[in-house]
Amino acid sequence: MYKRNRSTSDPLKCQQYFLLEDIRGKWVSCGGDSSRMPEVHIYRTGVYHHRIKFSYDPNTVFNCPLWHRWGVTFFYLYGRIQLRYDAERDLLSLSDYGDYYRVEDSLL
Repeated sequence: MYKRNRSTSDPLKCQQYFLLEDIRGKWVSCGGDSSRMPEVHIYRTGVYHHRIKFSYDPNTVFNCPLWHRWGVTFFYLYGRIQLRYDAERDLLSLSDYGDYYRVEDSLL
């Protein structure tokens, strides 16, 4: 009768405090609609600097720096978008784009 809530909006499941090294890699939307939900690639550019790259298609790529201030990880892309990470399920949640799962290197 009632649908079980499996979203990462549960504050006990989704972690706001995490290391940026834990989320490095390629991520794909759980929804599967690649035209609306871009592929995400998080990588390190220096000792302390990380960037996030959105690619809707090979011709449309947004590259933004990640910020970690006051315990909140976020970036600016037409507004502030906050990141949360669930280490137990290896799920990345972006505030405006939904949930993403990690793509294995063998699938690339």
